[in-house]
Amino acid sequence: MNYINRFELIKAIINGVHLNQAQLISTVDRKKVLNKIYKNEPELQDIGKFHITDNPIEEENWSKVPRKDKRKILKLNSKLKKSIKLDEVIIELTNYKAKYQNVPLIYNYLTIAYHNANQTKKYHESLIETVEKFPNYLFGKISLSEYYLSNKEFIKIPRLLDNKFEITQHFPSDTDMFHISAVRGFYFILGRYFARAGMIEKAYKSYFLLSDLDNNHQTTEILGHEILSYELDIFKNKFNK
Repeated sequence: MNYINRFELIKAIINGVHLNQAQLISTVDRKKVLNKIYKNEPELQDIGKFHITDNPIEEENWSKVPRKDKRKILKLNSKLKKSIKLDEVIIELTNYKAKYQNVPLIYNYLTIAYHNANQTKKYHESLIETVEKFPNYLFGKISLSEYYLSNKEFIKIPRLLDNKFEITQHFPSDTDMFHISAVRGFYFILGRYFARAGMIEKAYKSYFLLSDLDNNHQTTEILGHEILSYELDIFKNKFNK
């Protein structure tokens, strides 16, 4: 089913202009999309409710790391973001991983380091190790899901997430406050999975959430392009018939 206004879509195609995904998706009736989801899965209206914060939320084991080492590890993460001296960063993170074996954040940083250094085998091994050692660490599952999406193995994502497609299902029931980075990462992954799996209503649901956070953020734009691609394919198939 197409949700983007067909007239606006045809006009954009005929005019030969760059398709503005944000403008075209803005023509979608959000209420119509959500009503279809909740009609089939009414429980989602309750389990999908939560609050978002940009204040730091420290993972328990990370909070126990001495402040001096925390500062050093965070400096290594800064180098990661700039891809500076990755070989040295990997060595230092490996040492910290051995020193603090129960801190998932360090494993996650090391995984990113392997990825940025194009050490594909170690990157994949580190992804698997992190998820297996910390099955409740959401960022580990987000990173492995990203790997599956990049390698056209997205059908593995539901099993990885235990078929739990709301962030609230991955935390204790009394938790209703989530950091913006976790929310954005989780629904960015989910939206792309749903778009590729043909569950377009749920892809839109993720898009609406990301758009409400920041309509111009890269994750919103990327998911918007995937949704638009799906809509175009549906439209072209109908047109060809």
